[in-house]
Amino acid sequence: MAGSMGLVVRFWAAASLCVNAFPSFRTKVPNGFRVTCPTGAEGCLPGDTSAGQPGSICNGIGHRTCAGATLPLNPFGQALQKYNYTWTRELCEEDSDGDGLTNGEELGDPCCLWEDYDTPSIYTGTFAASHPGVPNVASGYVRPACATTAPASKAAKMNTFNPWEEQRQAEMFIDNYQIPAARTTYVDFAFNFPDESMDLFHVVFAEVILRSPEYLHHFIVKGCTKKWPDDKVGKALGWAESRTLNSCDTAFGSWASGMTIVHEPSWLGRPVGSAARIVALQIQAHFNNPSRVPCQISNDGIRIHYTPSLRNETATEFASTQLSVNSAIGVPAGKKRFFVTRSCLLDVKDDLGQPAKFHVASTWNHAHLLASEMYSELTQGSQTMDFGSASIWHPDNQYNRNLLSMNVTLQTGDHIQTTCVFNSLDRTETVHFGLEISDEMCHATFVGWPGNVRANCSGHLWVGELSDDEPGLGLALRHKEKASGFVWDGSDLYTGGNMLGGSMRTMKCGDIPQAQGWCPTIVGAMKANASLDCNTDLSDYNRILDGQTIMTICCSQACSALCPGHPLCPASNTTATFDESLCRAQTTSTGSSSLPGQTTTRGTSSLPVSDCYGAQLAASVALLLVVLIGDL
Repeated sequence: MAGSMGLVVRFWAAASLCVNAFPSFRTKVPNGFRVTCPTGAEGCLPGDTSAGQPGSICNGIGHRTCAGATLPLNPFGQALQKYNYTWTRELCEEDSDGDGLTNGEELGDPCCLWEDYDTPSIYTGTFAASHPGVPNVASGYVRPACATTAPASKAAKMNTFNPWEEQRQAEMFIDNYQIPAARTTYVDFAFNFPDESMDLFHVVFAEVILRSPEYLHHFIVKGCTKKWPDDKVGKALGWAESRTLNSCDTAFGSWASGMTIVHEPSWLGRPVGSAARIVALQIQAHFNNPSRVPCQISNDGIRIHYTPSLRNETATEFASTQLSVNSAIGVPAGKKRFFVTRSCLLDVKDDLGQPAKFHVASTWNHAHLLASEMYSELTQGSQTMDFGSASIWHPDNQYNRNLLSMNVTLQTGDHIQTTCVFNSLDRTETVHFGLEISDEMCHATFVGWPGNVRANCSGHLWVGELSDDEPGLGLALRHKEKASGFVWDGSDLYTGGNMLGGSMRTMKCGDIPQAQGWCPTIVGAMKANASLDCNTDLSDYNRILDGQTIMTICCSQACSALCPGHPLCPASNTTATFDESLCRAQTTSTGSSSLPGQTTTRGTSSLPVSDCYGAQLAASVALLLVVLIGDL
C-alpha cells in the first residue's frame, strides 16, 4: 500500500526533476545533510558545524553542482532516480561513481541497515560522508563491523498498514471539470464517504491522484456531518451551499506538491464514519491557469487508504501560522532573505477545557514561489530546540517532515517561533499576501495526537530581513518585534489580525476570486450611492478590509462599469473572452484497484470560491454588500 502512494508522489517528482532539486531527497539517504563538498565543486555552502555538518556541504548530491537544480544528473542522481528515490539495498550496495566504495560506504551506512528517519548509530552520525556521485580517493578505508553501524533506533513506519489491519481504499474523482480560462480559480467539490459497513474507520493515509499537474495547486479537505445529495456528489458547490448544507467544519487533510493528504505513523489514524461525524467530504481545489488556457479538463482525485481495525490513537493538528490574505503585508522587491515570523505562546487543552498534552508526529509548511527557507523553534522552559526547520525549502516540495524521533510533547506555556524566508531578487514590485500563486503565503502546521486535544497559540507577527550568512534560528533575539516597524497582533490566523505598526500596502488593480460573484451587486450599489466611489476605503464596513477599495477587490468590473478612467485601471479594459461552451467535453477513465474491499466513487465540479484561505474575506464582502444595499 505504501508503495502505491509512493508511485504517485515520486512520479510527479521525477517529472519535475528536470527543473528542480528537491530538499526532501536529502532525508531519503543516510547523512544527506552532511556530505562534504568535493574539492573544486561548484555550489558549495558553509556547513553548520554546531549541528555536526562539515565546514563545506554539498546539498545537491544528485546533481551536476552542489547547488542542485543543475543537469545532467551525476551518476548517484541517476541511480537514486532509478530506485524511485528510495534508499534500497541495491542503491546502497552500488558504487555509482566507480571509486571503489559503495554508496553506503561513502554515506556511512556500509551494511545498508538505515532507512528514512532512523536515528543513526554513533558510527553513522559522526561519519565524514563523502560524495557518492563524485570519485573519491578510496585508499585506507576500513569497513567497520555491521553491529556498530546499525541505527540506534528505527523510525516509525509512516503511511502503511500494520500486518493485522484489514486494508480498504476509496477513490473519489473530479469528473470532467472544465478549468476556467482564468488565472486563479477556487472551487469546492462534494464527495460522500462510500463505506457504510461500520460507523467508524481509521484513515491510514490519503494521497492525491494528480491528473492535471500544470493547473492544480492544492487541495484542502474537510469532513462533513451529513451526506451530500446524490445530484451534488462530485460536483462544484456554489458559495452558499458549500457553507450551509453539510457543516463541513472538521479539518481532514491538505495537499500541495510533494505532500500526502493524510500522513500518519502506524499507531495513529484519522477517524471517519458516522461515529466520527464525518460521512462526507468537501474538497477545496485551487486551480492556477496564468496563461488562461481554455478547454482544460480536471479529473483529479484522492485515494483514501483506511481500515476498520481501529488504531490506538487519533490524529489532530494545529497551525502556528496560516498567513494567507493581507495586502498590507508584502515581500519587497530585490530582497535575498526577507522574513515573516510569528511568536506563538501555546495553550493546550482537551475537549473538556482541561490542561492537556499534544504529542507531535510531523510538520509541514506552505508558501508560494518566493519562499526559500522555513524555520520552527520550540522553547520549553530554559531549553530551545530546532523544531523541524528546513534551511533549504522549495515550493514544489512541500513535504511532510517526520518529527517523531524528537519525542516532543507540547503543553500550555510552551513557545514556538515560526519563520518563512523569501527571496525576491528577481522581482521589481512588492509581492503581497493573497490567494494567487503570484502572491505569497506563510503556513506552519503540526500534526499529532491525541485527537481530543486542541492546541491554540497567541502572539504577534512581524517582518524583517536576514543578512546573507545569518542563521534562521534565534531570529527573535536578533530581530526584535519592537524594531520591525511592521507588526500585526495575530488575532486572525489567516490575515495576521490587526495592524499594530506600519503598512506595506501598495495599491493595484485586483480581483479577489471568491468575491467576484458579489461584484456586480456591489458595483451597482456604489453607482447608485453618490457618497461612495472607487477610492472609498472599505474598512468602515469591516476591519479586514482596511485600506481596500473596490479597485482591489472587483477591479475588472469596476473599471468596466463604475470608473473606467481610474488610474489603476489597465490601459485597455477590453479583454478577449472565450466562449467556454465551445469546449468539447473530455472524459478520463478511472482505473480499478485489485485490493479486496475497495470502494470507488466519482464526481464533477464548477464555480471559483475559497474555503479556509478566503472565508474571512468572503464574509467581509458579504457584509459590505448588505451595508451598501442598506444605504440605497
